Amino acid sequence: MAYLVSEVDNTPKIGRQIFDIVTSGMYDNPLMIYREYIQNSVDSIDDSVENGPLEFDQALISITLNGHERSIIIEDNGLGLPNIMAHSVLTNLGCSPKEGKNQRGFRGIGRLGGLAYCDELIFETRSAISEDVAIVSWNLRELDAAASSSRNDITLQELIQNVASREFAEATHETPNHFFRVTLRNVHRFHSDMLMNLKKVYDYLAQTAPVPYNRQVFSYAEVIETYLSKIKAYRCYSIKINDRQIFRPYSDEIKLSTNTSDRINGIEYFHFDGNDTEPLALGWYARTGFYASLPSALNVKGVRVRQGNIEVGGEHFLDDKFTETRFSGWQIGEIHVVNGVLKPNARRDGFEHSIHFERFLEQAHVLGHHLSSLCRKSSNLRIAQTKIHCSLTEIEKIISNNSIFVDNEHYEQAINDARSTLLSIEENVLSFTDDFENRLIYIKNNIDSRNYKPTFLEDVLDGGRLKKYDRKSLLMHVAKTILANYKNSNSPVEIVQQIFIDFVKQNYVCLDK
Repeated sequence: MAYLVSEVDNTPKIGRQIFDIVTSGMYDNPLMIYREYIQNSVDSIDDSVENGPLEFDQALISITLNGHERSIIIEDNGLGLPNIMAHSVLTNLGCSPKEGKNQRGFRGIGRLGGLAYCDELIFETRSAISEDVAIVSWNLRELDAAASSSRNDITLQELIQNVASREFAEATHETPNHFFRVTLRNVHRFHSDMLMNLKKVYDYLAQTAPVPYNRQVFSYAEVIETYLSKIKAYRCYSIKINDRQIFRPYSDEIKLSTNTSDRINGIEYFHFDGNDTEPLALGWYARTGFYASLPSALNVKGVRVRQGNIEVGGEHFLDDKFTETRFSGWQIGEIHVVNGVLKPNARRDGFEHSIHFERFLEQAHVLGHHLSSLCRKSSNLRIAQTKIHCSLTEIEKIISNNSIFVDNEHYEQAINDARSTLLSIEENVLSFTDDFENRLIYIKNNIDSRNYKPTFLEDVLDGGRLKKYDRKSLLMHVAKTILANYKNSNSPVEIVQQIFIDFVKQNYVCLDK
């Protein structure tokens, strides 16, 4: 049967499945919902500061985790939403009033991310003391009921009407004049209950949120913040979780393991060139010993990329810009993209592709290669220092009478080898640590003066112990000792010393046993 075009309903419909995408399908890490709500809070605070009701030093974002009630509350004292527009803004999807204002949040979808992890998501707000409190509640049970409905053609608009409730409540004397509050009720135990884990939330926000450096433990905090203040509207915000202020995780001391530490010895600054006089990004990295990959538990691993002082991507964002991926994990630093130049993607794990982003990646590649070279130089230096240490230790055994020589010819050869080693070290090493310098002076003085008497094998051999071996068993003993020590010995001398151990007098204790 043929139909006239006018008889067919061609009105486009947006199905309810889009709602699943912006809630449960939006984030691969539940903790990202904290970032989304804080992102909206700092935008609201900026508006409030710019429009007068709030002084910046009074701005506050508070997070409250209540394990007993299974609730999360995130509240800011920013501008809030006026009653006249609150309900429409908070029930719209993908229609943000911030679009085009160069703010951190602009798509109008991130606020619903929390609904995937709780039974009820509640927004409360007002923008003036004369207003009531506008409330919008999103109910997960209603959403699940709609999703299981036999009506597969339910539209997004119909779904929102069923799931979201709107009301006004009279303000009390305790209600802030202007604020925005997000409440997650009956938070689900999801992914080891990380949303309610105080330490995990703190660590995540310390990395991600626009919080200040801790000047008590990070002596470079002030100079870095002064450098980054060249970026227009660069700010750090007071964010507290259960009344504890959150700081970035950087500190002067870097604990690599139980017995090993490193230290930040200075800061290097850099910038990425843009199209015109304004840079594309400003950044810094720490000068450390570049010993190895940093433990992830320190929360400082990698050169982190930030825009609006909020992290984009994570510690692995720039891994492929290094000559060896592992060198990315040896770094501590940040790259702050100038506001508005690059546009984060919806998940904020990267940027939308553009000419500016290509330029950013090119310069990140140059930075990665430079930092890789520092790691390689540091690694080569440590290898060289280890070799020098081993060489000096072997020579020190000679002058401290800690070695046994087969005869005088063996001894003179060891002395000549030691002098050659010392000469090679002096000719090839450009600079020495104080320790190496002092050891070199001591060794040279003692070798030249020969203020010691070398120990020869015939002086310490124990005839009684030798009698236990006939010629056949003695040869087998020597062969087995060589095989047992060959792989782990640094030189033939060490193997010879191991052969001697079983035949020297018991009162001779200079050999390592």
